[in-house]
Amino acid sequence: MNTISIRRRVAVGLGGGALLVATLAGPALASNTVVQAITGSGLTASVADLTFASVPYQNAAHDVTGSMVLTADDSRGTSLGWNVTIQTSAFVWVGTANGGTDIPAANFVLTSAAVPVMVAGQVVNVAADTGPQVPAISPLLSLGSARKVISATAAYGAGTYTQALGVTLTIPALSRVGVYTGTLTTTISSTP
Repeated sequence: MNTISIRRRVAVGLGGGALLVATLAGPALASNTVVQAITGSGLTASVADLTFASVPYQNAAHDVTGSMVLTADDSRGTSLGWNVTIQTSAFVWVGTANGGTDIPAANFVLTSAAVPVMVAGQVVNVAADTGPQVPAISPLLSLGSARKVISATAAYGAGTYTQALGVTLTIPALSRVGVYTGTLTTTISSTP
């Protein structure tokens, strides 16, 4: 027998043995993980600017009415609940007439607070008392003090919501010609 023939037999035997071992060992498995982080961005609330229509000078007190839109967003991803309050400053007078004075903050009154409307997120269901709601204690009073106008209990209110708010400003008798500007402070806090 020659040396080449013996080498071939040994190589064929080794190759067949390796194939048999690979078949008996089964498939090779690996354990891998995939990780996805989700981060929250926080709570925000704001009211769009409101400019009342100009009115003529009057000797008697009179009211002007309007509506504002509140937008509240909970993008924390925690479902802890939240509430929004609104408060105004006095309406500061700027003009050239003699004797002009500011309109008191107490003269700016919230007259209606509509059911919140979902823009994105959890659905508002008034009948089931889920999602953001108008508070049980009526916010329909002067905005000279902070008034809670919308709130969401824990497990609800994840998303973006709008709320229409009706307002009335009582202009005192003999208010001088000029421009009166109030500043609204809108605060969203993480306690329902």
